[in-house]
Amino acid sequence: MDRKDSIVKEYTLGNSTLWLLCLQELSDEELKKMYACCSIKRREKTERMKSELKRKQSVGAGYLLFLLKQKFSIEEDPVALPGGKPVFQENKNIHFNISHSGPYAAIAFGKSPLGMDIECVKRANLKVAKRFFKKEEYDYLSEKEGIEQADAFYRIWTGKEAVAKASGAGLSMPFDRFSVLEKVIDCSENRYELCRQKFADGGQTLWISVAQTIT
Repeated sequence: MDRKDSIVKEYTLGNSTLWLLCLQELSDEELKKMYACCSIKRREKTERMKSELKRKQSVGAGYLLFLLKQKFSIEEDPVALPGGKPVFQENKNIHFNISHSGPYAAIAFGKSPLGMDIECVKRANLKVAKRFFKKEEYDYLSEKEGIEQADAFYRIWTGKEAVAKASGAGLSMPFDRFSVLEKVIDCSENRYELCRQKFADGGQTLWISVAQTIT
């Protein structure tokens, strides 16, 4: 299929490129063509999923990875590090990360190690914030109400996810040990630049954060 320019939106966040795909806009025929572009391993994984939304997310993510491999003429499939971070073994100069939320799938890529997270904005979860946020983050969140509080929650949460994924540790990293209120984050003896952007699309608000390793 050749609709990348119309169905995949491209953005620049810091030194990385982001491709965003809205799965709601796709026909069943287009999803089938995307499915055919996915690796055998991803197709097998997708077939085991019971949720239709999760299957669409998996296909969307697989298609974006297919486009990335096409762009850089990469023939290998990525492998997952112990923390879950996907990497190319033979094309180590191409760094990327994948995320999906609701009807969206995204891939970020660049020349330095990175992590990326996207989240559709819902209500703020203060129980999660109390458990995983640093005190200054929780206090910042508590000062807000309603839509502003939800907006702040997902801005912080996607930032934490992005840093954890950039580090390679994933969800095993203690989120309450580092703050993402600032743009430059010091965490586990590494430094990251955090680039964030909020999107409004068809009534849905989406936060996207990309954490890039500063060398």
